[in-house]
Amino acid sequence: MASGTRPAHSGNSRNDARRQRRTKKLLATFAIYAVAGIAFVAVAGLLVLVSRGTKHEAGDAQPMSGAAPDFTLPSLSGDKVTLSSFKGQRNVLLYFNEGYGCAPCWQQAQEIQKRTAELDAANTELIVVMVDPPNLLKGEVSRWGLTMPVLTDTDRSVSSKYNMLGFGMHADKPNHTFVFVDKSGEIRWWEDYPSMRAPTDGVIKKVQALSAGS
Repeated sequence: MASGTRPAHSGNSRNDARRQRRTKKLLATFAIYAVAGIAFVAVAGLLVLVSRGTKHEAGDAQPMSGAAPDFTLPSLSGDKVTLSSFKGQRNVLLYFNEGYGCAPCWQQAQEIQKRTAELDAANTELIVVMVDPPNLLKGEVSRWGLTMPVLTDTDRSVSSKYNMLGFGMHADKPNHTFVFVDKSGEIRWWEDYPSMRAPTDGVIKKVQALSAGS
């Protein structure tokens, strides 16, 4: 073989090596995109579950209808509030929530309280129901500047009657649920928000629409 002449198979080996490197790069790129695609699908699926609103599946509390179970509960101010005392006079919007430790719950109550004039125009009383001990709730009520009735259902009897337990983040606490009881004592609307956030405008508009027909 003449000096300086390279064997043909040497060039082929280099070409094979280049092809192998390109193939590895393509496979690595494909793997990255595949993982990113799977992550996107997973996140999208989670967002759908979080935002599913009133789509209740097995194991979730079911929306109630018909006559609202009557109850009498103590408020943080020391008074006792009876649901049936509003019958024939005012509609009632019950707001069951996790209570102590749930900042979105208190913020929601604060936002709705700012719309008190609209609730009054709709002849509707807002009542918040929580299951925590009064000593824990009083500090939060003061901190958030709430003035609406906050009732304590410490034995969970009322929450149980309204199907508020056994789902959500804490099985022994209500989740984030609104119940509209009209002047006749009938439940006209029951809606849970698993994302722990209800659109305040939507809640007010719903109350206005329901009160117009009550």
